[in-house]
Amino acid sequence: MTPTRIAIDGGGRLAASVLRALAGRDDLELIALNAPPGSGDADADVEGADFVRLRERDTRRLPWKRHAVDIVLDCSGGDARDHLGAGARKVLNCAPAAARHDKTVVYGINHHALRDSHRSVHSACRATHGIAPVARVLHDALGISNAMLTSVHSRPHDADPGEGALPQRTGAAEHLHRVLPELDHCFDETEPMRIPGVHASLVGMVFVAERASSVEEVNSLMQAAAFGDWADIVRYGDTPFTTALSDRDTRSCIFESGWTQVSGRVVKVCAGYRGDLGYAHRVVDTARAMHRPPSP
Repeated sequence: MTPTRIAIDGGGRLAASVLRALAGRDDLELIALNAPPGSGDADADVEGADFVRLRERDTRRLPWKRHAVDIVLDCSGGDARDHLGAGARKVLNCAPAAARHDKTVVYGINHHALRDSHRSVHSACRATHGIAPVARVLHDALGISNAMLTSVHSRPHDADPGEGALPQRTGAAEHLHRVLPELDHCFDETEPMRIPGVHASLVGMVFVAERASSVEEVNSLMQAAAFGDWADIVRYGDTPFTTALSDRDTRSCIFESGWTQVSGRVVKVCAGYRGDLGYAHRVVDTARAMHRPPSP
């Protein structure tokens, strides 16, 4: 089977994590990395990698057609239309981008809905990947009628240190409406909070269930998911959050069972992530699904 030809546009931590996630994959071949000046040295830790290194600032001039690139993984927030115009077959945006997309995908939630006609895909944000599996599992078992999300970060969300203040919203609520259409308009989001010294990120979700539950039931549902069908995506944490997470963990959702609270039909749960590696692995999983999507 011919490998999918991948190019990465952008530098910094996210691009570096995507490079790590691509390492050792025989179904995906890294063809080129474009890291314009000032975007960070994304390939500093890649040893023995054989790919074209570019420093082009103008996306429209990138040589995607010449290199027969199947999918560009855009880590810079660029316009997918420019990559398509430069000859890429498809584009997967991994950073906030203003342009509209054919599909927003959270791998494990709705990647089965990908079609070959989806040329511009967005991989949502880290916060969405951190809470979407929890919402999926608990909605299937308990039903979610209304939910409020609150993100907690130790630094500006999705930004290198010093790049600015926290945004008013992460976009997770909007992304959840797209990837879980049966819960359209069920989610809202408060402004993110920043707590110095906690080197990880959390997403709290408070929701009204369709029936009464208990802490034991909620945690049992998530534990079964984490050790079952969701094992590659969800980690069940039963130790303090800051010690439960590993910088090498490739799962994008760590459920924190110790913070579950239930009062009748009102449920509060927390899930989190550390760094970009788990998210980067879901990006790579999505790219694989984009190249050979299932038949309608």
